[in-house]
Amino acid sequence: MNILDIIILICFIPAIINGLRKGLIAQVVSVIALVLGVWLSFKFASVVSGWMGQWFDGASPAILDIVSFTVILIVVIFALFALGKLIEASVKIVMLGWLNKLLGVVFAMLKCLLILGLAVLLFNTLNRNFHIVSEGTLAKSVLYPYLESLADNVFPYLNNLFFN
Repeated sequence: MNILDIIILICFIPAIINGLRKGLIAQVVSVIALVLGVWLSFKFASVVSGWMGQWFDGASPAILDIVSFTVILIVVIFALFALGKLIEASVKIVMLGWLNKLLGVVFAMLKCLLILGLAVLLFNTLNRNFHIVSEGTLAKSVLYPYLESLADNVFPYLNNLFFN
């Protein structure tokens, strides 16, 4: 185990604390909100951008695309968080709060793994160009190869599109 493994493990500490604090429902909703929000934003950003272009004459299409993507993402996330709060209130009534907290840790760690996977894709691209960490250090890491494999399997499209 080297310094890279320690950094990776430290990244899980906030996830564990967050999972205990927020619980399963909030963690599941946050993962679904992020995935669904990004997907819907990519799918409908051009439609919303065209609609916004009618209101903002002369605005750059690139700026309109970015603004529409962001607006869709924020609306989806807020809507799902409101739904999550309603579900959470129901769970508290049935007194399953302890199970909600325990399973929240699992989902928080899943979310952390996904974020670290994206970070690994970005880091690999930067490391190829700027040689931030030596190949020897990466080879000696216990956890990095697993994260790299996870990232390649979970995000193959992003890896080919953005990071190569």
